[in-house]
Amino acid sequence: MPRDERKRQKALMKKRSKQKAAPHNKSHQSGLTSASPQTMISRARTFPIYECLISDSWQKENPGLVQILLARQQPDGDICWSTYLVDKLCLGVKDTFANANFSRSRYQNEVPSKIFHGTKPVECSPELAHQMIYASIDFAAQFGFQPHKDFMFTQYLLTPRGELEEPYKLTFGRDGKPLYISGPHDNPDRIIRQLEKTAGPGNFDYLVGLGEF
Repeated sequence: MPRDERKRQKALMKKRSKQKAAPHNKSHQSGLTSASPQTMISRARTFPIYECLISDSWQKENPGLVQILLARQQPDGDICWSTYLVDKLCLGVKDTFANANFSRSRYQNEVPSKIFHGTKPVECSPELAHQMIYASIDFAAQFGFQPHKDFMFTQYLLTPRGELEEPYKLTFGRDGKPLYISGPHDNPDRIIRQLEKTAGPGNFDYLVGLGEF
């Protein structure tokens, strides 16, 4: 076979080999970028933190509610994020939610403003956010309260406890006792019965709306 023809055949085989590999590579990349939000969130602990925000009133006793927003950058450049509503006076993580596959622009335009609606967020260290969440869960657990059910899912955006320092002096409750302030979606009767059982009469305070208890 002439040398030129041999070169041509070799180049043709190389081209065909690349063409066969292309669909595989494309499907592999597609699988990474098209993962469901649930799948992406389940992997989120390995992603770098993009930003961490907290209510500017986190050090104040009133109203006792602290909103935290933690965002991480996915391997494809999009953002996954979770939010935690912390009741540092009694119930710990009272509400939580997570989502993923947000472009940076969509995240910046939609998420912080909705999460902190009516309040002002400030940047905070990951250590503060994690310590606030984990310590509030510990405080609430003393009185038999568990974090919101969706924490089983949103916890995957958090670094496991023990891997970050906890340098902040945080206080929970009021005057060393739990203070329950009823919210619009609470069951005050159940919560107060729980406090009577775990803290004991006279060892907690509460504020509920008229007709709620």
